[in-house]
Amino acid sequence: MLVGSVNSHAQVILSSGVPDADKISRSDLILEELYFEPGLMDSMRNAFYEIPGNSTFALKREVSYGTGNSGKTIISGTGERVWYLRLRSKGARSLNIIFSKFKLLEGEKVFVYDMDMQTVRGPFTSGNNLESATLAIMPVTGEELIVEYHMKPPYSDNRLEVGQLAHDFIGITGRDFYSKDIYFGASQPCNVDINCEPGMSWQLEKNSVVRIIAGGTELGTGFLVNNTKEENIAFVITANHVIRTAQNAINSIYLFRYESPFCSGPDGPSEYSLSGAEMMAEDESTDFTIVRLITFPPITYRPYLAGWDVRGVVPDNTVTIHHPSGDVKKISTDLDSPVISTFQDLYNNGFWKVLRWDEGTTEGGSSGSPLFNQDERVVGYLTGGEAVCGNSVNDYFGRMDIAYDRNPDFYGRLKPWLDPARTGALVLDGRDPYAETRSTIDTICNCTGEERYLTAYEAPATGYSTGYNSDSIVMYAEKFTVEPGKEMTEVIMEIGDSRMIANLDSISIYLMTGLNEPVSVIARKTIFLKETQDSTGLSFDFFSPLPLPEAFFISWHLWYKENAADEQQQFAVFHGSTVTVQENTAWFKDNVNWYPFNDHPSFPGPLNMCVKVLTADSTVSSSHDSIFGSTELVKLYPNPASERLTVKMLDNLFGEVKYSLVNSMGIKLMQGYFYPDGYDSIHEIDLSTLPPGFYYLVLENNDSYSSHKLVKK
Repeated sequence: MLVGSVNSHAQVILSSGVPDADKISRSDLILEELYFEPGLMDSMRNAFYEIPGNSTFALKREVSYGTGNSGKTIISGTGERVWYLRLRSKGARSLNIIFSKFKLLEGEKVFVYDMDMQTVRGPFTSGNNLESATLAIMPVTGEELIVEYHMKPPYSDNRLEVGQLAHDFIGITGRDFYSKDIYFGASQPCNVDINCEPGMSWQLEKNSVVRIIAGGTELGTGFLVNNTKEENIAFVITANHVIRTAQNAINSIYLFRYESPFCSGPDGPSEYSLSGAEMMAEDESTDFTIVRLITFPPITYRPYLAGWDVRGVVPDNTVTIHHPSGDVKKISTDLDSPVISTFQDLYNNGFWKVLRWDEGTTEGGSSGSPLFNQDERVVGYLTGGEAVCGNSVNDYFGRMDIAYDRNPDFYGRLKPWLDPARTGALVLDGRDPYAETRSTIDTICNCTGEERYLTAYEAPATGYSTGYNSDSIVMYAEKFTVEPGKEMTEVIMEIGDSRMIANLDSISIYLMTGLNEPVSVIARKTIFLKETQDSTGLSFDFFSPLPLPEAFFISWHLWYKENAADEQQQFAVFHGSTVTVQENTAWFKDNVNWYPFNDHPSFPGPLNMCVKVLTADSTVSSSHDSIFGSTELVKLYPNPASERLTVKMLDNLFGEVKYSLVNSMGIKLMQGYFYPDGYDSIHEIDLSTLPPGFYYLVLENNDSYSSHKLVKK
């Protein structure tokens, strides 16, 4: 949220794997240390707390640390080369980096983590390569971090380089040591979690809202929007003072699903992030930027494309969903109408002014958040204001109807991107891009019927047969079989009892292969017991859809970090009634071996655990741009091209078409006009002066556009 002068971003779907840092002495690594003036840090810190809406939490430093000029390379006993880079900025509460070169080979991987390995980012692989050859990384806690790069031949010093390090001078007051994200608990206490009662009617729309870390130094909020072609394109709108440049867009991180699992609950997941976007349009006077995420979010990110209303009708009441100070998702509600107003020296009467929030407030980091009307459509986006807890007044949201088509510049308005079909629509509903996939999802559960059981031990023994118990059984598994070609989207574990002793008490959950018993791990994740509740369904996934073998197991291991009386350490999953030995799908493990439940030491008897697996035939969602109804109307050849590119347009109704050639960083290199002269109109562009690389040819005409990828040899 902006208060001062207006002058005042797949990161990635994670793969499995762990870093090898325990194989080296971290203190022996070469240390690269950066220094920031303490007085400057103090003044920036004071400004953060004293100026409402200030969202700058870090200072950045341009660096150039690569495998050829810094760090230390170690050759393992197997001959693998691993490069380590240790960075420190004294006094930092967290550090984040941007790789200015990220061009990994297949089989290579990179980790980024703090000295105590409490925060581990990665592994990042060749699957995270972007055409820009850059990658922004989520922050890690503390004043030191380590980059660990597993290299493959042919070795090169030109594949990985750290180009920016940002020093977090704020840290977060009230942050729980056991939080998973450094911003959890940062917002003011009057903010309302999205999963509290006021947010219950906004459970679809909340999934359009993302947290943004822009260029490693600014916190903001953005939201996905639908378009009139109803294409699955990840357009994100935010405030222009959050993302100003194409470089900012490509070096920003967009985080989905960052919310507490229940009302006033613990920290939420911070793994559902994507790095990198192309800037499509922006306008300083109305304070908007619209970008397109390079990667369309997978089904596990639960994206929702928000609807919008650009009629300029004053709403009856409003809601905003946002990430104040980078915290978990919050909701603020105003039961009254906003008024049309002007904010500072920006566009006259170009803003909705919320006079007072009835619940919640906004803060720095809320900038760019959507303002929904009573019909659950976006009518504005947050620019700035005065709202704080105890005096939550006078917030200003840029009006979508003004930003829609006020600016005559094609790249200064929202209309070309929101109405590519040229329908003239002023109202559009929101949409779940995976609605069709969800309608075909199958739920597999061996625990049939409505009866659910917990089998408790009798004193002096303690615990449950399917949870923590005095038999010291803490690892369980449930077997499933599926048809070939299925993908897992979600797992729901029906929990009968859940009690933690310490904040780090947790469950490690695994997807495992095996025909007769669990054998090898495909994927894993950890869930803290404080994220679970008694007699509820614990819903989780492994961050991305996973192809399933025809036989597999969902298994889990209970971890209690402190000693306590056995009766205090309770966690158990519901099970069904006793079945035949042939129907048994439940397994347990002692210290060494897996056994079917009919071999249980205290309660021998075959049964099924109450665990549900959601599967789909395919979770792929198309992500493409279009022009005038179909990209097939435009052909590029040859592609890859060397000296000249031919553009063939298969329609004589286009009229004048403006073209722009843009590089992977969003910088416009050339532009001109085509004048189609009939069916199969053919044009040429001279590429001889361009270096080899990836480019985009952007075509625009009558508020329609297309973006076509090409390669220069």
